Amino acid sequence: MQNMTAPKIERPITTYVVAMALTAALYAVAKGLTSFALTPFGVGQLLIFIFVPAFFAVVSPTLPVAIGAGLGTFLGDVLFLTPAGSTNPALSLVAGVPANFIAFLLFGWFVKRYRSWPAFVAATVSFVTLGNLIAATSLVLFGAAVFTPVNYLITHFTPPALILGFTVFWTSTMIPAILIMVPILVRAVGPLQGRSPIITDYPSWSGGAMKNQLITSLIFGLIFLALGALFFAASPSTLGLFPGVTTYFVITVASVIIIGPLAGAIAGTKLVGKQASK
Repeated sequence: MQNMTAPKIERPITTYVVAMALTAALYAVAKGLTSFALTPFGVGQLLIFIFVPAFFAVVSPTLPVAIGAGLGTFLGDVLFLTPAGSTNPALSLVAGVPANFIAFLLFGWFVKRYRSWPAFVAATVSFVTLGNLIAATSLVLFGAAVFTPVNYLITHFTPPALILGFTVFWTSTMIPAILIMVPILVRAVGPLQGRSPIITDYPSWSGGAMKNQLITSLIFGLIFLALGALFFAASPSTLGLFPGVTTYFVITVASVIIIGPLAGAIAGTKLVGKQASK
């Protein structure tokens, strides 16, 4: 994977502040849109709008977006999920905030260092899974001390089953959303490249390298499949905790392998045409 890091450009502090504030505000509101959705565990949420901070991590400065993702998840939890009984501020600080910050800090760094579509697929699978594993582990290890409903879960299921169950469920709902929506948004803001102070970075996603995109998607789809098989083999009770988790898992693997290269081609079409016209 070729290093295609863009030249470092000094930007005014307002660019970073606005990127952080916009990420936080939109992410918080987006979390509210699915706060009513029931989850298999009664804790946390179905977070398909994870593509909001993922999009900003691709096109805006990395550190402000990572901070905005952590702040946005906290605001969304306090304003929407806490009234719904799915979390509370303490649990958000323990699990959601650090997980979002770390995941999008690494995600943003990676997609800017390696600015290709395969790098985007790799970052999505790797760092979304890592972030959810951090959140799930923190929830199981520390959640009972700050959020009563977690007590029920840890007394009825083993910690490995809970950690793996949360990780697979969250990851399986987030990866397809990011792979589908971020390319659409990136293409939509293409005309703003060089005009908006927020769109400071633009990926080099080419629609012509379909073979490479397919190979990358296949590799990371198989990696995710192997990871899930390892999860289920290490803790078979995860299936009893939430039988539908296998369905989510299969959908995600299919999304990475099938939707990944197709979305990359669609996202790259306009960019390729733009470059050809120069």
